[in-house]
Amino acid sequence: MSSCVSVIIPVYKVEKYLERCVNSVLNQTYENIEIILVDDGSPDNCPVLCDEIAAKNNRVSVVHKENGGLSSARLAGFEVASGTFVLFVDSDDYIANNMIEKLVNAIEQNNADLAICGYTTVVGQQSTTKLLDYQESLIDGKENVRDNYILPLIGRSYNKINIPGFIWIRLFKRSLIQKEFFVSERTYYKEDHIFDLLYGDYIRRIAVVNEALYYYCFNENSLTNVYRENKWEMYKNLFDFNAKYLSERNIEAPERLTSFLIGSLFSSVDNALLTGSYSGYRIEIKKICDDSLAKRVINSKLDNVSKSHKLTMLLLRYRMYRLLYWIRKKRLGV
Repeated sequence: MSSCVSVIIPVYKVEKYLERCVNSVLNQTYENIEIILVDDGSPDNCPVLCDEIAAKNNRVSVVHKENGGLSSARLAGFEVASGTFVLFVDSDDYIANNMIEKLVNAIEQNNADLAICGYTTVVGQQSTTKLLDYQESLIDGKENVRDNYILPLIGRSYNKINIPGFIWIRLFKRSLIQKEFFVSERTYYKEDHIFDLLYGDYIRRIAVVNEALYYYCFNENSLTNVYRENKWEMYKNLFDFNAKYLSERNIEAPERLTSFLIGSLFSSVDNALLTGSYSGYRIEIKKICDDSLAKRVINSKLDNVSKSHKLTMLLLRYRMYRLLYWIRKKRLGV
């Protein structure tokens, strides 16, 4: 009998998208799956929809819980999962009908601890395919995993392997997942990276399926697309985690940590645009620029950074906030 795959789907305020997501999993070419819908105290009609979906299909079960955030919902699903493998799918997205079959085959045929694939970003009627930087279909050995998987998760590096940290393009072995992997997105920005890094301690071999099998759909109300208060502080928490992670494992990667900080500052600046006004933006930017760690980044050498990042850093360095506001606002179309 084929191995069971537990598909964990956190659910919160996604009435418009839930059935599309669940149907994409139910219609998989790989049939031995259990779908766990975790209603994270959703205030809309999602709790009822979850129960209705489960009543129609015995492969679907529902966990109802008080609202605790995305990571707590994933953990609640994991605690009742029984499959050999675990796949996390966000409820406003969907997956290709052969995604699970391809990832399971890759992980089993290569005796791997993890399988990873590409994805497609969908914005309205437009879509963009994102494949992985890997040329090989297998990353074998702890040293290769460190150089080509762990370090790329810490921070980007030009002319080297870089990979996204999204948890939903990965198939995990349930036996290797620990509860402490599930950290709160209310404390750390990009909490998926922490899960990936901690899971990385158990990895000796990674199977790569370099096809876009997951469909990430732009949702203007999702966590990644709305203003996040204290986003820079959450990035700082992640920086501290990354630095400690590397130190405890005697790994030196200063260029990756620096790259992470630059990207984090850049993201936090764009987050300030989502306050909705220049006055709100300026207050947010000034607070960030007065931070000691941010000052260190802003005043650092600007080698090996993109032109966009370099311009942003220079404008921040000379506190040309209004000009930066209009440049980024035009670039992002907000």
